[in-house]
This record gives sequence, structure tokens and C-alpha cells, in this order.
Amino acid sequence: MNNVLDVYFKRMADMNRIGHAFLICNTNLDNLKESLIKILSDYFFDYNVKLENDSDIYIIRPVNGVIPKEEILALQAEFKNKSQFNDNRVYIIDHAELMNDSSANSLLKFLEEPLGNIYAFLITSNINKVISTIKSRCQVIIATNEVKFSLDSYDKDKVSKVVDFVNRFENIKSDVIAYLNEYFDKKIEKEDFSVSLEIIKYFYRDVLNYNICESVMYFTDYMDVIKSISLKNDKKSIINKLIVLNKYENMLEYNVNLNLFLDNLILEMEETVNYE
Repeated sequence: MNNVLDVYFKRMADMNRIGHAFLICNTNLDNLKESLIKILSDYFFDYNVKLENDSDIYIIRPVNGVIPKEEILALQAEFKNKSQFNDNRVYIIDHAELMNDSSANSLLKFLEEPLGNIYAFLITSNINKVISTIKSRCQVIIATNEVKFSLDSYDKDKVSKVVDFVNRFENIKSDVIAYLNEYFDKKIEKEDFSVSLEIIKYFYRDVLNYNICESVMYFTDYMDVIKSISLKNDKKSIINKLIVLNKYENMLEYNVNLNLFLDNLILEMEETVNYE
């Protein structure tokens, strides 16, 4: 069960702010299936749904590595008529990053003028490949893999130093570049930086958790820092920082000059208010 998803929808339901379109990142439908069944059953239908055998749940998956325009048009045709069984209808697009320009633009029109009681769940493993106009029309949810990440796997001094770096960045922004030698070796190794980047990413996920529901999943020993950073950022800003971190995590494998890589990461993190 993906706890972030459960907490998010509970919080939105309590505030009566559940939207009509959701972009769930860092995962795919197979990994999310159990959580999605629970969310749909609890908040969108009044029974325990079965994703593959429900006439009011429409699932689109890639065909030969792409989601063609024809799939989106078929979805729109199917959803022109109201359900004979339920008030709500749901469509799910797995690997949304694989939509081509034509399919993405067709979906965009569908998102811009949503029909009543129709809800969209777009699932992607790479949000950077989803066009910004689609992202802007969805409630973005950063999913987590609780099994993969554990602070116990890392040296406590390492974690403390990385958290201190994030806190300093939040206070002085790109000026933190002048103090990088306090946090990272001059001859930083790619493997070591990969660990730091992962810690930073999951730390911001906890900031997002706290921002949404005032709870954390991993960094319970750093609540004061999380509260402080949460006050400096709204939800959109935190999500944009996570998007930047995911982008640079994907780029790390191909980067040679890690010092320049880190400088660029910090500069782009500083610009997240306007990031799309």
C-alpha cells in the first residue's frame, strides 16, 4: 500500500478538495494497483472495485512503446455516455509519459473541459516527459516506494550533513554554492553523490507529506527542520523541487563533471517557483 496516496486522498476529502485529474509520479500501474483499488473504492465508488473488470473504469496502456491518439479518441467516445451503474467514471493512463504529441494534445482538450463525474488518473515513471500543460491541469502526487528507502541504510553523520545542506540552501538559496566544500568532497564520486541525492529527494518528500497532512514517513528526527522548510514552501514549490531532483537523478548517470552538475542542480532548485 502506498501510504502517500492514502494520506493525500484522505486529506483532500476532508477538505472537500478532490479534483478531477491526478498525475501520480515515480511509479506505474502494476506497482500502484493495490493502492489505486483502495482509493477508488473509498472515494469514487461505493463498492470494492476490480480495475480490469469494471465497466466504469477505462484503462489505457502503451502499445508498442507509445500511447497513440486513437486510444485517447476511443476513450472520449466511450465516455460520451453516462454510466448506467454509477455516478462516477474513471480513466487510467499508465505510462503517461509515452503519449506522443497528438495523443497528449487530444487528452489536453479532454482535461480542459472535464465532463461531470469523470476522473482521470495519469501514472508516470518520468514526469519530466509529460507536457507542462497536462501537468498544470492535474493534482500532482509524488508516489513513494516505502520498501526501497530506509534511513537505517545510511550513515547517520551522512544523513545529518545532507539535511543541514538542504536547510542551508533553503535559507540562503544559491549562495550555498560557496559552502559546498563543507558538505561534499572536492573529488566527489558519482556513487557518493547518488546517495546524497536520494537522501535529499526523500527529505523533500517528507516536507511534502508534512505540508499536506502534518506527518512524516522517514525523517522523524528532523521535525524542526521539516517544519521550518514547510513554512518557506507551498505545495507547488515542493513538488517542483522534487521534479528537478528526479530530472537530475536521471541525468546523473551520464554526467562527468559532478561539481558543475551540483551547481546547476542548486540553481535550478532555486528557480522552482517558475519551473514547469
